[in-house]
Amino acid sequence: MRGRKWATLVLAMALALGGLVGIGAAPAAADPEGGTLRGVYSDGQFCRSYGNEGVQTGLWSWYYCENRQYGPTGPSFYFLWTFTY
Repeated sequence: MRGRKWATLVLAMALALGGLVGIGAAPAAADPEGGTLRGVYSDGQFCRSYGNEGVQTGLWSWYYCENRQYGPTGPSFYFLWTFTY
């Protein structure tokens, strides 16, 4: 019986701490105003060349390649945002 009470207490503490971590997390970045996400790439040079090609062919007015790295040693991705005005 004593083991069940201990397990219940540990579970309650874990849930409470999980809620605090979730509340303290930063919100996800919002989409740029008026932007359209065209793709996610692992190579920044490809992202820029594809964005530039879209400008030259008239698909969009300008573009922005946003670099996001997940964790200190995690992968880095490039988000191609396009804008048409």
